[in-house]
Amino acid sequence: MNHLLSNACRRVTSIVLAGGLTFSGAALAFGETAPLPGAAAFASNPSVLPSALALATNSPAIRVLFKGQELQFNDVQPVLKDGSTLVPFRKLFETLGFSVSWLDTGTVQQAVGTKDGLTIQLAINSSTAAVNEKKVPLEVPAQMIDGHTMVPLRFVAENSGYQVTYDRANQVATIRIEEGGAGSAPVPAQPQNQETVEPYVVKGYVRDAAGKPVSGVSIYADNTLLYDSNILGVTDDSGYYRLELPSIATTWRMSGEYVLEADGRAYDFDIIPDVDRPFAGNTGAIRNFTWKNDVGYMFFYPDHWSFEDDLPEFKMTDLEVTLEPVGPMIDGSAGQKIVKRVGEMEYEGLGVDKVPLGRYKATVKWIPSGSQPIPMLVKIEGEGEFAESVEFDFSKRRGTLSDDYMMELEVSYPSN
Repeated sequence: MNHLLSNACRRVTSIVLAGGLTFSGAALAFGETAPLPGAAAFASNPSVLPSALALATNSPAIRVLFKGQELQFNDVQPVLKDGSTLVPFRKLFETLGFSVSWLDTGTVQQAVGTKDGLTIQLAINSSTAAVNEKKVPLEVPAQMIDGHTMVPLRFVAENSGYQVTYDRANQVATIRIEEGGAGSAPVPAQPQNQETVEPYVVKGYVRDAAGKPVSGVSIYADNTLLYDSNILGVTDDSGYYRLELPSIATTWRMSGEYVLEADGRAYDFDIIPDVDRPFAGNTGAIRNFTWKNDVGYMFFYPDHWSFEDDLPEFKMTDLEVTLEPVGPMIDGSAGQKIVKRVGEMEYEGLGVDKVPLGRYKATVKWIPSGSQPIPMLVKIEGEGEFAESVEFDFSKRRGTLSDDYMMELEVSYPSN
């Protein structure tokens, strides 16, 4: 950015219209907008003047309600950035019940929130966050605005088990954070005596990413002294397990396996504890698990030989994928139709990520710039013949992902 322009923008620290919109200088410099109090601000500061820059902006004021109570942001207001609402990290995390911390290594600055076995880490300007140490892509990264750490509201709230809704009317955007959907259950309270570490005992809870208990998970304690001598337990309806360990001088490491059946198909998941560290048997340990592998990743590859020289330049990101559910999803729901462009995923490669697990019929269109959509042929990579559509499910593991389900599809230009 031009240095003089940047300084000029920063000097425009408060531009107010009679109608009541205010814009911070940093937001103007970076294409962001933030609502300010309104005409009262102009009355208290008559030196503030309207400008053409403010007239050209049409961003709504932003209200955030948590369980019906409006949150007050004193130092810096929420801003809208590339379709995502960013809010001050400490205010949001503490409202949702997290303990917060700030890490600065000199090269990485990171906001961290922790509660009930859930840890969310957001590094400044990083396109990925970490939820219990698992990388998750962000549409808009956490960032510094006017010296304040701003984080994506929806991402934090939904990964904490809350439901977020958005509506806009009369230049006011209202964002509501409520408890999860009707079918969600609260995080079970952990009895105090179960929080106490016991010698020769390992125990804990298994929950999903929304904080709901997961029953029927096989939990393994594997010692480092004797080969293939695991101790096995299964979580109860509250997601709790407790394993008594033999009095031998060895260390132990925990793992788990979750098998879920849906529509006659079985999905199996390997899960690791939130704190994946060995421990001595004579000290015992508490090891909680979070299951968060209920989505799949679709990779796409082109059949290069099918594209003639007289066709427009082919780009994978010009592919539009339509996924129609065939049968119930892994959570028992009917599922929803998904229409997405191919793009970068959190894994290396191009495709569509975070697809709810289930069975789908996939069709693909190629939409070159300036051209009409072209229906493509598609097939499972390495299997069968190209067709106008293909059915698949994620229950059969394939590819190179060890922790998540994936599907690989190949697309071809239809021959005449």
